[in-house]
Amino acid sequence: MKKFLIGIFLFFGLGCFADQFVPNFNEMKTIRCDVEENIYNEDNSVVSKTNYFRIFKLDDPNQKIYLQKAPVDWLSYYGEDKIEFTLQPLADDYIMTSAVVIDRKNYTYYSKTKIEYDNAAFGTRYAIANGNCKLLD
Repeated sequence: MKKFLIGIFLFFGLGCFADQFVPNFNEMKTIRCDVEENIYNEDNSVVSKTNYFRIFKLDDPNQKIYLQKAPVDWLSYYGEDKIEFTLQPLADDYIMTSAVVIDRKNYTYYSKTKIEYDNAAFGTRYAIANGNCKLLD
């Protein structure tokens, strides 16, 4: 009886995973966005300037986007003209929320970010980022 119950559990238990979506990154378009970002204080003075890049995987048939291979969960628009989404990376001492737009016609990147620190001495900051993207494959 015990083996029978284990068998039924495995049969039905594995079946619930059968419909899980598994991305095929090899079939997706890959873009690299080179970004220049300025972080500002509440009085609009520049705190820092940073250059960085991001690699995105675009799954056009399923209208999904991945940062590297991590899914972007807050996708508000996915089209042939642009992709709009929100990023909120985890940090110990602040909450950062970025509204991002990738223009697929001009291959440009734009984001506006709000940074709320746990320490009130830093206040609330914001960042503006602009960049250019290119198709890698």
